Amino acid sequence: MDDFSLDIRTLNFIIILFSLIYCIGLLLFQFTQQTIRGLSVFAMSILIIGTGPLMLSLRGDIPDWLSIVGANMLIAFGFHLSLYSLCLFRKYSLKYTHFSSLMMFVTLISLIYFTYYVPSIKYRIIVISLYMVFVTLSTAIVVLKGKNDDLVLATRMMSLSFAIYGGFMIFRIIAVLPSLELTNFMTAGLIHQLTFLFSIILIVSMSFIMLWMINARLLNSIHTLSYQDPLTTLKNRRALEDVVPTMMKKVKTAPISIIMTDIDQFKSINDLHGHIVGDRVIKMIAETIKKSLHSSAAAFRFGGDEIMILLPGSHAEQAKEMANKLRQSISEMTVDGNSELSFTSSFGIAQLSSSENWEEFVDRADKALYQAKSNGRNRVAICSQT
Repeated sequence: MDDFSLDIRTLNFIIILFSLIYCIGLLLFQFTQQTIRGLSVFAMSILIIGTGPLMLSLRGDIPDWLSIVGANMLIAFGFHLSLYSLCLFRKYSLKYTHFSSLMMFVTLISLIYFTYYVPSIKYRIIVISLYMVFVTLSTAIVVLKGKNDDLVLATRMMSLSFAIYGGFMIFRIIAVLPSLELTNFMTAGLIHQLTFLFSIILIVSMSFIMLWMINARLLNSIHTLSYQDPLTTLKNRRALEDVVPTMMKKVKTAPISIIMTDIDQFKSINDLHGHIVGDRVIKMIAETIKKSLHSSAAAFRFGGDEIMILLPGSHAEQAKEMANKLRQSISEMTVDGNSELSFTSSFGIAQLSSSENWEEFVDRADKALYQAKSNGRNRVAICSQT
């Protein structure tokens, strides 16, 4: 093991190469696709992390304040940006970012002290490693506990990557503390050479996992859109078809009711005020319905201005109570506060019978809706069980 050695200058070159490639790739993705919060900052953080070691390797060719203080602070700033970007990406509080900013200031003062007042490579390594422990473990927590609904396996892998790096930095501090003072960092021992290798692994893994998480989001978005009505964001007919088989099996153990509703004289609204206003009316009603649903209920845009509300565990009378509340709320609505643009809805209710199929069930709810229309609109009607 003592004969094993890694060339730090070569590792530095590899780090900056990987950083540049991943930064450009992520930025191109950001600019050509739908904007993803935090991704641009994340891409730049990778490049900055890679630039720091490059400056370290130029010691002797550039001033010490650049090759020592500047290089280490650039690495610290890159990891700080990673933390900040992942707070945005995962929708997490910025409290760790604020602590990181404070620690960066302390790190800067310490690096200046151990460069110009009490020169010590050993203690500079300890100072920057301590900061790395804090920022990487904080990032691991942020990734793991963020509120965005990302792929669980990907978030765990990202968090693990930062945690392992932070763990290695703790090991590095423990290994350096009892050692003698270093005379030349570029010819330092294996533990410091491995730091560059771990940095390469972290850059590759965090970049790859970021793309994995973004891809998972896109796939989830496509899946959601295929089951969601784009105008109202209610579930669509395709989503309803997936629910029906499971629901029909439960009719013997619990009551199931549906409410069918549409907007009274909707054609007149479109004719008099235009289809844009008509769409706004549908969206307003859909929002009202979504707010009234209990946890097991679901609403579907059945077609045009017609909406179906599925109520597992509810009898027809309970459905009627809900429908009347909705009817009252809708009748009080106006578009942009203009009383001339008011509207009403009618409601038809049916409770599923164990002896009927889905088509018969929906047909009875439609008949009840037609009855409510016939009785003068802005009404609720129940179709009795067959």
